[in-house]
Amino acid sequence: MALALSVGKTKGETARLFLLGEGLLDTSKELRKTDSDIIFPLLGPLSKAQEKALEKKAGRAKAIHALFTQKQKKPRSLEEALSKVLSKKELSELITSFDVIGQIALIMIPDELLPKEKLIGNALLESNPQIKTVARILGGHEGEFRIRPVEIIAGEKKAETLHAEWGCKYKVEVGKVFFSPRLSHERERISELIKKGETVAVLFAGVGPFAISFAKHSKAEKVFAVELNPDAFRLMQENIALNKVEGKVEAFEGDVRTVVPERLAGKCDRVVMPLPRGGENFLDVAFMALKPKGGVIHFYQFVEKSDIFGPPLEALKAAAKKAGRKIRIKNKKIVRSFSPSRVQVVVDAEAK
Repeated sequence: MALALSVGKTKGETARLFLLGEGLLDTSKELRKTDSDIIFPLLGPLSKAQEKALEKKAGRAKAIHALFTQKQKKPRSLEEALSKVLSKKELSELITSFDVIGQIALIMIPDELLPKEKLIGNALLESNPQIKTVARILGGHEGEFRIRPVEIIAGEKKAETLHAEWGCKYKVEVGKVFFSPRLSHERERISELIKKGETVAVLFAGVGPFAISFAKHSKAEKVFAVELNPDAFRLMQENIALNKVEGKVEAFEGDVRTVVPERLAGKCDRVVMPLPRGGENFLDVAFMALKPKGGVIHFYQFVEKSDIFGPPLEALKAAAKKAGRKIRIKNKKIVRSFSPSRVQVVVDAEAK
């Protein structure tokens, strides 16, 4: 039996914060609940002054003795959670990095560890309480919509989640749309570069994270978002409403090669191209969207580490020449690692 304090449920949070602040709450034990009260495990008795202060904040509380369950210690990492069930060789093959979109974790599992995929998935849930679903990435970006196929291996059987980022919320359905939480810093970076009154186009807009971030956090006057994938377009429309930016973002469903010539040619001060693969094939469309006086293109590409900036710079120069434009490279940098031999880069090119 341990020393405890029984407080009415309606004042439970007030009492908890008070006890924490006074260093009296035993956080190693699980608190208990009855129909009317919350029972807190204590490290020691309250002084008379503490009793009076608590009574003023949370009403009358009763000192009692009660039995409590010891909290289970959560593993600090995926590797620690698996340390007793995988061999040293298996642990050396484990990929411990993973992406989290909302409450869904996306993880790559080497072929050698596929027989242990459910074990790995459950260990990931155990070491990360905020994660409710674990999905294994089955391959690279595939097909017309550049989607990475996934399979749920642990937790709740759901593919849709709500992802919060930088004051915005996005509905995402993994396996059906492209979304990368690792590009959040790019969304923030470009938002800070956009000047007051600019018109911005996001080609390959996905569920809308770039466009919505710009609408909420930049001084852009108008943001156009173009997306071909019908599932992504549907979610983008929902996300525009969810983030209350209907008046600032205009979404177009369709191929950029159709939408830009018909709706956006010569209208934009800035064009952003967050395509996971093949963006170099659409640079002509990006130049077409710029105003006659020019503007800025943010071009993303996956490249080999052996030649990081050669391919994107060559692609930009060739497309600029074909479009009759001159360009100046304002910035180029590595955005993220993709594999041991490949990285994603971004090049900011100003065109005149």
